[in-house]
Amino acid sequence: MGGYDEGEVFRGLAAEQWAASSVTDARLDAPLYREVIREQGGRALELGCGAGRLLLTFLGEGLEVEGCDISADMLAMCRRQAAVAGLTPPLYEQAMQDLDVPGKFRTIYIPCGSFVCVMDRQEALETLRRCREHLEPGGVLVFNVFPVPVNYTEPPADDFPTPWQTGTGTVLPDGRRLQVSSRWTALDRVEQTWHEERRYDLYDGASLIRTEIRAGQGRWYFRNELLWMLQLAGFAAADVTTTGDLTIRAMNR
Repeated sequence: MGGYDEGEVFRGLAAEQWAASSVTDARLDAPLYREVIREQGGRALELGCGAGRLLLTFLGEGLEVEGCDISADMLAMCRRQAAVAGLTPPLYEQAMQDLDVPGKFRTIYIPCGSFVCVMDRQEALETLRRCREHLEPGGVLVFNVFPVPVNYTEPPADDFPTPWQTGTGTVLPDGRRLQVSSRWTALDRVEQTWHEERRYDLYDGASLIRTEIRAGQGRWYFRNELLWMLQLAGFAAADVTTTGDLTIRAMNR
């Protein structure tokens, strides 16, 4: 993928925005991952832990969770927020396809659809292999991906980049405000990839004091595609369960 840097979109002002929004996030995915960690017991590892949205929540509840992320800026935010909460989580700065941390885990989970950030298919497969290698016997890997709203019956659009779409603003702890906008810069239906830019405008009152534009990419996966990848990575087909939502009830159907 031409030396694509998966961490680029999570540095600088992006890390500050994620850290601030992680405090107020509704954590709709927390019940799923919490229940798996509790059922499994023992150590858990969150890949793509970011600023600690789930990691710090689970640690505060007494669960044994460690974190790994590709972005040093995000991990710095995580450590800062952990210190405020009186927590000292083990954190590792690694890309998930390079996962190599001490020991093995009862649970490894990848929230927020972060698996799609690994652009190279072989590296995505390597991510699954390394997760399996880091699991104890009987351990569980759990992660979610998301569909991209692409209509394959329509002619491909070539009017990229798309117009900037403004999202919700985020107030930082010091009172300054971050306004985030995003746009797609390319879409490849055959390769199942999208390319995007995110613009971070930092305001002090009404004054714009700084702007950063960060590039990101993603690759979407279909269900059966992932099932084949999991089998190639060494997971037994009979042990793999899929669901269309984020509830433990659905996983048990």
